[in-house]
Amino acid sequence: MKSKTYYIWRQVAAPIVVTLALGFSARANAVELGAASAYNVFVLGDISQQYTDIEGKVAAGGNINFVGGLGSRLSGNRGNVVVAGQNLTLSNGQVYHGNAVYGGSANVSSNVGFPQGTLSQGNPIDFNEAGKQLRGLSEYLATLTPTGNTTVQPWGAINLSGSGTAFNVFNLAGSSVSKTNYFEIKGDANSTIVVNISGKDVSLQNFGFNIIGADKQKVIYNFYEATNLTASGIGIQGSILAPLANFNFNNGQINGNVVVASLTGNGESHNYLFNGDLPDVPTKYYNPPKPPTRIQVPEPANLPGLGLIAVVFGLFRYKHNRATCLE
Repeated sequence: MKSKTYYIWRQVAAPIVVTLALGFSARANAVELGAASAYNVFVLGDISQQYTDIEGKVAAGGNINFVGGLGSRLSGNRGNVVVAGQNLTLSNGQVYHGNAVYGGSANVSSNVGFPQGTLSQGNPIDFNEAGKQLRGLSEYLATLTPTGNTTVQPWGAINLSGSGTAFNVFNLAGSSVSKTNYFEIKGDANSTIVVNISGKDVSLQNFGFNIIGADKQKVIYNFYEATNLTASGIGIQGSILAPLANFNFNNGQINGNVVVASLTGNGESHNYLFNGDLPDVPTKYYNPPKPPTRIQVPEPANLPGLGLIAVVFGLFRYKHNRATCLE
């Protein structure tokens, strides 16, 4: 009889153990760039660009209004190359190496081709969840302790020098970046480099990037506070993470991912995707705790149900005690 009693207890206890295990799991999650990882340009809101090129994939949670070429540096059929969460407007260009998908309506000129794909309606990306994760990632990276040496010269130059071969973090004021005329990063070729840049309004204009030793595809500039970000007359070496920012980008190019809240201008995006190794992000940064659930006292109409539960437990205890006496 002991084995039967143990079996009954195991049936009751097993769900409790599973629930506890789930409650203590998933404390951290390696996000990297999440849903944005494969996209040269990933925008949480709207894109409005004219007479330019995005060499890789592009996605926007809002509307895409684009004049130019998309996906030209891809190869083969890469699935969904263009994803608009709402309306899609294209003219004077092509969508290369894949499909264009829109969630609302499409206004595509007859001079736009799809040589390796199709145009269709759908919602393949959860932009709300992506935005939550990307904002959490940006917020968390900003809390990391600097590891390298940062020098801001009186005449405006910024020099960043890495101290390790695996991971380097630098902190800069947006006001310094907005005034610089030269930006240099030294680091190991295998090191992931995070440059945290503060400030709500940041401008990158008319200066050159010099990457020494490091790999631009492992460099990410985290504008964690920026709501307005502008760039012009510049070739940015590395990826931009600015999930709160309206990014106005003209007369330049970026060699990396662009992750922003909205995008305007004629700046080009070159398909050098970020492939660094970012730290795990604690779940509190993208999954804030829910308010405690209020426990409601059963109404009198529910009392018969409680009585039935009491009867069931009483029967269970009776059978258990009887089985014990018969051992």
